[in-house]
Amino acid sequence: MKRKLFLISVLIMSTLTVAAQAQLAEKLEGRLFAYPQAPDTCSTLENRCNYIITHFWDNYDISKPIKDDVAFELTFRDYVDFFRYAHRNVVMGSVRDLVNKAQSNTSNLLKLGAVAERSLYGSEAEFWSDEVYVAFIKPLASNKSLPRDVRDRYAVQLARINSVQVGTILDFEYVDAGGLKHRLSELPERENYIILFVDGSTDSTIGRLRLSTDVALNSLLETGNVSLLCVGLNAYSTEWATAASGYCENWMVGCSDQLMDVLDLRVLPCCYVLDGQRAIVNKALSVEGLMSAVNPAY
Repeated sequence: MKRKLFLISVLIMSTLTVAAQAQLAEKLEGRLFAYPQAPDTCSTLENRCNYIITHFWDNYDISKPIKDDVAFELTFRDYVDFFRYAHRNVVMGSVRDLVNKAQSNTSNLLKLGAVAERSLYGSEAEFWSDEVYVAFIKPLASNKSLPRDVRDRYAVQLARINSVQVGTILDFEYVDAGGLKHRLSELPERENYIILFVDGSTDSTIGRLRLSTDVALNSLLETGNVSLLCVGLNAYSTEWATAASGYCENWMVGCSDQLMDVLDLRVLPCCYVLDGQRAIVNKALSVEGLMSAVNPAY
């Protein structure tokens, strides 16, 4: 909430009193520079954000060494927070320009990729956007000035993201608790499918239990129009089968140790929502994200 209030203050800075502007300047002390002020002619939220994003890095030379990594990340995260209110074309143009300028300094490019991953892709990201993140990492995956292992890391992420875009038909093989093999494409027809991917972590266990007791989700499953398949990211074993037999009785259950390498499972537990043709409607949802989607009051 404090972060949102801070960004709102930046957006309306031109209308603040001198005292309020001084207070905001103090809050900017952890950042690299004061952010651009949108002129009064930018009358809408989108226009103001478009202006700020377009001019955000005007007074910062990304080609010179980044001396304060903490301040750079704080500043970058503020930059990203404006994305959600701006026009797509403005965001993408600004990102491409920033990456192009950073490519002259390998160390900066590495830092930019790392902070972009944390801000746009990783489990601690406040704003997930495949399109924006791909704009950052696609040049990094092919930049021969970067170490091979770094390029390979981003290339793997890029391949995973591209393989499961929204609208892509999802299909894979899994083994049920009885040891029988199935394919997603063989499941009976439904309006929607929810695929819950879990591992052996405490977070996955807690997430699975939360979903099993969610009233709104269970109401959807009881209609028969929605089915939930819980997939353990492990090889089949009798120990897993015994544990899986205690999962929610209105869930289908399976496992596969081949999916971590091919699907975009950036955070676990992780949920995918599919339509009746198994096309991806939403992906990489957290448990909280799924619960919010099925229960507006959540």
